[in-house]
Amino acid sequence: MFVTASAQPEVLDRWRSALGDGQPIVEIRRFDSLPECLLRLQPQMVLLDLSLTRASVLRDVEQMLQVSGGSRIVTFTDQIDEEHELALFKAGVRGVCTLDMSGDALSRVVSAVLQGELWIRRGLVPKLLDSVSASRAQAATGVTGRFAILTPREVEITRLVGEGVSNKRIARHLAIAERTVKGHLTAIFRKTGIMDRVKLALLVARRR
Repeated sequence: MFVTASAQPEVLDRWRSALGDGQPIVEIRRFDSLPECLLRLQPQMVLLDLSLTRASVLRDVEQMLQVSGGSRIVTFTDQIDEEHELALFKAGVRGVCTLDMSGDALSRVVSAVLQGELWIRRGLVPKLLDSVSASRAQAATGVTGRFAILTPREVEITRLVGEGVSNKRIARHLAIAERTVKGHLTAIFRKTGIMDRVKLALLVARRR
């Protein structure tokens, strides 16, 4: 059983054609319907158009894996930055692909992922390994849960926010520009699903 999720009919049509008749396919066009569908069907694979998800993509992926832990999730997007791509793999997806991927290429992705492989750009593999190693080190020092997907610099900034340090002082302490601190905070909020620095500081304080 495959589940394909996209609001774009042409994308669903292309995926259906590439997958062929070997597996039953259930098509989903609204993210709100997806978790219940996964819980009920426990599909072998999910093809997910990231534009269907909400603001916190990583939390959406986490929710999907909570209700259907055996499903292999392959995500598709028009554009994604390297940092977010790494975060998706760390969240549990098995592949990150472009929405305009050809049918033949998609068939290769599906075959590889069903055999237990990751569909990942070759140049990203060392960075993913380094990131996983860093996450294990963070777990050993208490940086777990939703913070485990943060980069070492983001963890450092998160801890300083938890201590009540201002952006200006964080920038001075880390010898970076204040706008860089703000950029890191935006990434932290996106990855953790936390909406502002006050809630972030409260969460850090509760973990001590």
